[in-house]
Amino acid sequence: MKSLKIAAVLLLIFASHLAFALNPSKEYKVKPDKYGMTYKEEKIPTKDGATLNSWFFELPKKTTNWVVMSASGDGNMADNLEIANNFLSAGWNVCMYDYRGYGASSDFKVDSDVYIYPQFAFDLNAVLDYLRKSRAIQRFDMYGQGIGAGLTLGVGAGRVEARKLIGDGPWPGLEPMKKKIKEKMGKDVVMPFGYDKNNEPMYGLAKSMPHLKGVMAIVSPNDPLVTPMEMKLISGITDLYVVKSSPDNAGNFSTDKDAYFARVRKFLSMP
Repeated sequence: MKSLKIAAVLLLIFASHLAFALNPSKEYKVKPDKYGMTYKEEKIPTKDGATLNSWFFELPKKTTNWVVMSASGDGNMADNLEIANNFLSAGWNVCMYDYRGYGASSDFKVDSDVYIYPQFAFDLNAVLDYLRKSRAIQRFDMYGQGIGAGLTLGVGAGRVEARKLIGDGPWPGLEPMKKKIKEKMGKDVVMPFGYDKNNEPMYGLAKSMPHLKGVMAIVSPNDPLVTPMEMKLISGITDLYVVKSSPDNAGNFSTDKDAYFARVRKFLSMP
């Protein structure tokens, strides 16, 4: 019995660590063709010399609807193929990519004690630049989970091409997260030097942004770090979706996939 209790405590500690820790995987568990998904794998250069691996999914019927997906920081983009398929079913072309250090993108040393790297913001901007130029589009939507949710809201706020932003479990800012992690988990997480405050949601979205047609935040009230309370730090949120039955933000989509995407589809379809 004692050993079971110890195991349960260790499992809780491990799960709590993964709630904020970067955990890259270089291997793709599966690729889109296994599910019969038509896609193009393209390499995207960044301004500082990295190369990002990306998957582009374009619908047979031509549309200017595009969504760029940014991953959570745990695993790689292959983990989000089901979500990508839901966007395709909703009538949106999809661009997925891996940050440096993830998947088949350039090698990059990722320390799990660091909350996020400023290079990830460079990566997202490189993807947005590439999408705009390679597909000759003027507008796109953005979606992210976890680390990618904060990037989506922060970086997206500064992109005049961005139409609607969706963040699933978005962190509001680096300092609030540092304090929350210390309070809830007793850990001093490392925040990066040189991270542009304009790329933090609470600062990026604090400005007037007439180009944005809506900002959606998705959160679980049961998450150990990012709850509806943290969303009060982010101005500009026009749609707050609280997934009450989800155990944490990692489970927001899987808790009720149909309800989740019905809400996302409605948000994207509104003018």
